[in-house]
Amino acid sequence: MTDERKLIRALPARSLEDIIAELAAAQVRAARGEPLSPPVVSVHLANGFQATGEIIDILFDQRRGTTLLLHLVGTSRHDRSSDVIYVRADAVAALTVHSAGGHVALLSAGQVTAPAGPPPTRLEARRLLDKLRQQLQEKLGADLGIHAALDDVPAEHLGGLVELGNVVCSALQSVLRDELGQEAVKSQVKQVSLAAGPTFSLALVAGSLNVSAPLAEHPKRWLEQAEVVTRLEALL
Repeated sequence: MTDERKLIRALPARSLEDIIAELAAAQVRAARGEPLSPPVVSVHLANGFQATGEIIDILFDQRRGTTLLLHLVGTSRHDRSSDVIYVRADAVAALTVHSAGGHVALLSAGQVTAPAGPPPTRLEARRLLDKLRQQLQEKLGADLGIHAALDDVPAEHLGGLVELGNVVCSALQSVLRDELGQEAVKSQVKQVSLAAGPTFSLALVAGSLNVSAPLAEHPKRWLEQAEVVTRLEALL
């Protein structure tokens, strides 16, 4: 059995909702310039319709339901089109992930991982977090700081700290999708503070969104991205 096949056979079953949220969050991170390549998927609807592409966005709306936006492609990344399709998430009956062996960490929430590369240096970590700050400020249209005590974090955990920033910033991007979310964040959040902690936690204190997690663990073990969004919205 090949190494890739072993990784695929080790994948756990997960809900469609969680997988879809993971794929949408991965696209947001890739758009920021992270070295990620989210997979091509085929969405199968209950009525037999099928569409193949990349999940490039997701809209959570309590009144209207969840909507997916797919950029239609073939099963190869070289076979691209200029078409997109909007799909109601509750109509999706199944999801095929093409070339799944290259995306096992994403699909397994970190339970299955290929060998990891070296963690970023402190300077690289500062640059990555500053890029997140700039993107959030551009989306929000207001000043928003990101504070992280990089000098207090062991070198081997710097990647975890940057990933913590990615997780919370992806959640903030989801909240900022409409005017109500933008107003809530703009009026209540002035800074995002990242730190190590025994469990994943979110707290809003005097304008500071304090986020902590066990940085030594794989980020996908902290919390599902959809749950991070739910917890964040509950604070606002």
